[in-house]
Amino acid sequence: MQLKQYTEDDHATLTDWWLAHGVAVVPHDALPATGAIALNEDGDPCAACFLYMDNSVALGLLAWPIVNPTVGAKDKLAGLRHCIDFITDHAANLGYTTLVSMSSVPSMSRLLERFGFKMAAINTEVLIKA
Repeated sequence: MQLKQYTEDDHATLTDWWLAHGVAVVPHDALPATGAIALNEDGDPCAACFLYMDNSVALGLLAWPIVNPTVGAKDKLAGLRHCIDFITDHAANLGYTTLVSMSSVPSMSRLLERFGFKMAAINTEVLIKA
């Protein structure tokens, strides 16, 4: 599994994933500079997530975790773990001691819990205005 930094050229791919999962498409201009995409052994993108960083407290937001709906479950899980590990380590290296994440997809919330996140709120809706 390899990682690449998200670029605007990747937005069409992530748009396809978001639409396939039935969630809102995040505009490229609303995505932070720190974004990671995991590539499987065949070089296919299989997962992605982003890091927003607060400028007043050591709190980061692991945002928009998503998996490629067309790859196998093993690649989805490994890719997501790889992305989350990178974002977590990167945030820690910058002094961000706490990460928050949100998901409107229950299966993604369960995966995030497997990666060490704890449920902080239930039945919360996530909205975006772009």
